[in-house]
Amino acid sequence: MLKFTDTGRTVIDAPATAVGLAWTPRGIFRAELGTAAEVAANLAAHAPDAPPVKRPRGVIAAVVRRVKDHLRGRPDDLRDVPVDLAGQPEFGRKVLQALRRVSPGRTVTYGELAARAGRPGAARAVGRIMGANPVPLFVPCHRCMGADGRLTGFSSPGGVLLKARMLHLEGYVFDEEHERGRRHLMRCDPVMKRLIQLIGPYVPGPAVPRPAWDTLVRAIIHQQLSVKAGQTIGGRVAALTPGTRFPRPAEMLAIDDAVLRAAGLSWAKVSFVKDLAARVGDGRLRLQRLPHLDDEAVLTELMSVKGIGRWSAQMHLMFHLDRLDVLPLDDVGLQNAAGRAYGHEQGLTPAELAELGEAWRPYRSLGSWYLWQALDMGGI
Repeated sequence: MLKFTDTGRTVIDAPATAVGLAWTPRGIFRAELGTAAEVAANLAAHAPDAPPVKRPRGVIAAVVRRVKDHLRGRPDDLRDVPVDLAGQPEFGRKVLQALRRVSPGRTVTYGELAARAGRPGAARAVGRIMGANPVPLFVPCHRCMGADGRLTGFSSPGGVLLKARMLHLEGYVFDEEHERGRRHLMRCDPVMKRLIQLIGPYVPGPAVPRPAWDTLVRAIIHQQLSVKAGQTIGGRVAALTPGTRFPRPAEMLAIDDAVLRAAGLSWAKVSFVKDLAARVGDGRLRLQRLPHLDDEAVLTELMSVKGIGRWSAQMHLMFHLDRLDVLPLDDVGLQNAAGRAYGHEQGLTPAELAELGEAWRPYRSLGSWYLWQALDMGGI
């Protein structure tokens, strides 16, 4: 075990994420992840008595180098780096100590971790401990997964995408087909290779997607709205019936149009959700059948609903059904992202985007997703 001799805090500019460290002679008591500005602000808030150190020396300098190497894809378990868990209750310390023994590239479920810490069945408590973990990376909460082995939330800035990237750097493979697609794009397109190296693995959507009905209602509500406005109106519509989900098809049909309008839907969107409800209710649109149809058949089925155009249907293919070869040519954001990434003064036309995407087949969904991510994070 390494030994620290002083107190301080520093910010590390690492490839995947900035890392902030605060330490005492007992060990690292705070680690922050995120942008350099986020990390510096959080360190100042949580470790105000630790003096800033611009150029760490000795043991801390060695830890800094190891952290950088780890986040460059040279995994290091960092177990010999002392951490100070003095403020944690007994069960919390046991959980965090058990998690330190999970090697890079391996994962553990919340339930398994609870059992290892001596409290089988305490998965929810473990989740709360993970959310308050004071030293992520050194106590690797990014290696903790849901009961079904799927990717779950991550409390550090960057969320699930950062968690996925950190696991990916350690050699963890989420999905073999997604990994084949990532490698294909890197081989066939040098621009895409750069974006993939910047962003990390393909993470198309939530580990457990919403039911198809809820996804389609949400898609209609959010059309031509900001995310915040769509969420607000969606919450009002969901509140029209008990529970947190949208009214079921029969319930939606029973709600007076004026009530839906008062919840914030335009009259056009009222007619759209009612048409969707009617088609699902009478069996003209069988949502449970969609996963078994090919892409074009799914598009045809969904576009029969008033208000669901080709773009909305393609989003359902990509992010609900996890179809890997969808290229939404009319998406303005995608056109602009492609223009920036590939050196055009303006966004690409649909025809130019289609030509570009030919090399990506059969993984055009992945290529689209990487361009969207790069645009969102300012990587292009």
